[in-house]
Amino acid sequence: MAKAPFWSTQNTDPKRKFRWVVRFSQNDDVLSVSAKNIKKPSYEVTSTAHKWINHTFFFPGRLEWKEITLTLVDIGGPKDVTTILAGLTSDSGYRIPTTPEACKFAITKQKSVKAFGNLFEIIQLGGPDGNQPVEKWILTNPWVKTVDFGELSYENDELVELNLTIQYDYAEKDKDASANLAAGITDTVTSQGVPT
Repeated sequence: MAKAPFWSTQNTDPKRKFRWVVRFSQNDDVLSVSAKNIKKPSYEVTSTAHKWINHTFFFPGRLEWKEITLTLVDIGGPKDVTTILAGLTSDSGYRIPTTPEACKFAITKQKSVKAFGNLFEIIQLGGPDGNQPVEKWILTNPWVKTVDFGELSYENDELVELNLTIQYDYAEKDKDASANLAAGITDTVTSQGVPT
């Protein structure tokens, strides 16, 4: 007897786009709760062509991880998302050039990674209760490459959104996400006000 398609089996629970959280090592609650959407890690393998007589042969080259984008909603408050992101600029080493002394400061990778918290995790949720980790990505040496503080308009009443582009060295998929995070993720989700 042929097996039924996956969508007609009651025990099947495909991964959903809306079940996820992000974790930062700094300002965890504010930034995590305000996250609206995110692009998962991706990579590209470069290729090198070798021409011989009438033929072209291609060989794989370096693997390059592509930057990801993250959209945040500015939830307001005394230390809102805009304030946190604006602080990353100075924490990364940048100074507004108002004096000759200020011009000597420079952005460095060490400061940029530290400013962002040196921890960035994307965790997809699922399982029988819908709150257990089924996939986890860990970004190594993440730092903020671009910040777009959003736009304002008298023509709509939508929430203000901020867009980040995040650069990193490489990403790792946790093979044991379900086993390692089954206990911890429930507490994280609950503390952020997401129903469990």
